[in-house]
Amino acid sequence: MDFSMIIKYVQNNTSTLARAYFDQVKKSEFMHTYQKLDESKVIAREETVFVNLIKWLESGASNDEAEKYFEKVGAERFNEGFPLTEINYALYITKKVFWSFIAWKKELFEKMDFHQVVEHMTIVNNYFDLGSFYIIRGYIRELIEKLDETAHVSKGDIQRVLTKGALDNDDLDKSEIIWRHI
Repeated sequence: MDFSMIIKYVQNNTSTLARAYFDQVKKSEFMHTYQKLDESKVIAREETVFVNLIKWLESGASNDEAEKYFEKVGAERFNEGFPLTEINYALYITKKVFWSFIAWKKELFEKMDFHQVVEHMTIVNNYFDLGSFYIIRGYIRELIEKLDETAHVSKGDIQRVLTKGALDNDDLDKSEIIWRHI
């Protein structure tokens, strides 16, 4: 499958995509840890995500490439103290920014039939979806490794790393939850 048009577009627009990502991060109510980072660091990290997208496409969309990169990201973010939900949301923003830019670039897809476009979209979405999976796996592996070292984890530790984001207990309106027997 030929991804040369998408690869060229991403190569030529990496900084624009990363800047748009940063703008989304600044506005998000779920990105508190990322918002504490220096702007240049957030943008550089995002550019790396797109550089790895290019490598991944050039390698034939190999799961091995995605696995190595994203597991490393998950482990690094754990060690930096990022909540897992926030990292996952960061990748969602990346995907959203990518497709919002690509969707309006008719020239990238005009020589393809409908099925080819869908196949391209599916493969690119796999990058982000695999990324989410491997980030979680790398993060959890690092968490388990740290538990082996300390043999202690508190409820607060688990809450800090796993449940921040849209499911913060304080943010839930319990009157909106429908309780039923399952």
